[in-house]
Amino acid sequence: MQAMRRFFTAVGLLVVAVVAVPSAARAAVGLQVTPGWAGYLVRTGADSFTDVRGRWVQPRVVCNRPGSAAAFWIGLGGATERSRALEQVGTSADCSSRAELSYSAWYQLWPGPAIDLPIAVNAGDVIESALEVSGETVSISLRDVSTGAGVLQNVGMRDPETDSAEWIVEAPAMCFATCTLLPLATFDRISFTGASATAAGHHRTISDAGWATSRLTMGAPRRPMLATPSQLADGGSSFAVTRSRGVAGR
Repeated sequence: MQAMRRFFTAVGLLVVAVVAVPSAARAAVGLQVTPGWAGYLVRTGADSFTDVRGRWVQPRVVCNRPGSAAAFWIGLGGATERSRALEQVGTSADCSSRAELSYSAWYQLWPGPAIDLPIAVNAGDVIESALEVSGETVSISLRDVSTGAGVLQNVGMRDPETDSAEWIVEAPAMCFATCTLLPLATFDRISFTGASATAAGHHRTISDAGWATSRLTMGAPRRPMLATPSQLADGGSSFAVTRSRGVAGR
């Protein structure tokens, strides 16, 4: 990432409506509007998640707005207003104040800062990632399938949160004393595949029975949306997020 550090923010700060977990065996996909996230989020209501997995193609970003950014990640935790932790791994695209573009790979154990991973990322690269939590150890894996470069490391984290799993496109925040969402960088579309998670020993896709699934659209009520996820496909393991054309964001 660039010298001006990006922070990625918990959905408890961003989601307009809190996810509700129904008692029915299969939860309908509920649509939520958030200022900074687009994608999918699942919860079980009782069981903890132990891992989350996903794959995506790094989209080509156009720096037509200096200071904009976009992050693409999978994670655990951070799903409610009461959330105090979020574990994430992903890639990002940052546009500098001079509209210079850089791509990077990173992980973050929020509320700690984002940490760069030593992997060069380029537009069009296939990224495969996984995150596992066991006690107070978070195992982070990210591999650039296109180049063969990858990182696998274990990081200690006190009180990780594991009551939700996410596959997200984000407009990151710049945090000093307070956090301010950055403009969402311009890209066309990103596809997530192989999206799955494990809870109570059962490895499932996003749409599996027993999980409450939320489809998150980035924007504001009664205004044009910035980024919109598609319906789930391939048995609930894939979807795409499209960046709206002509909508500048913040």
